[in-house]
Amino acid sequence: MKALLRNHHLLRKNMFLKIIGLLSLQVVFLNTACFASNTDFISAEEKKVNSLNSVLMCPVCPGESIDQSQNEIATNMRTIVKDFVADGKSEEEIKDYFVDKYGPVILLEPATSGISMYAWIVPPVALGFAIIVVIVAINVMRRRQNVAGARNTYGLTEESISEKEKEKYFSVIDRISNE
Repeated sequence: MKALLRNHHLLRKNMFLKIIGLLSLQVVFLNTACFASNTDFISAEEKKVNSLNSVLMCPVCPGESIDQSQNEIATNMRTIVKDFVADGKSEEEIKDYFVDKYGPVILLEPATSGISMYAWIVPPVALGFAIIVVIVAINVMRRRQNVAGARNTYGLTEESISEKEKEKYFSVIDRISNE
């Protein structure tokens, strides 16, 4: 009986190892398939089209490039980009075409010249200013906390003052308020 149980245990262990081995092989083959779909095989023209599609904004879908958008206008714009690249136009010429047609807001990245330069300068300056404000506010709060802690440096509490001293204090206050 014990021998039969041992054999059954060994059979289950062998089956488990076979399943693990098969799963490992599947993972290896799937990784090989993923590496085989490398983008090195994409032509320079397709790379240029993909690059342009990712920097032009869909005029209908806020915050989406024409590469991401499923809108009909974005589809038409992708076709125009593909045709322009096939005709040999440069990236700047294609961007200029869309800027002339839709305005500078069509570009996902604002221009780095003219008034658009503020879109690049203002956020880091504002972030730096906000960090400085937070640091100053923390320092002011720490100073106030230290001053509040320093006010009672004599160790005086209500319990430490005798009744005689309290009466003397209140009599002085009453005299001053009656005058």
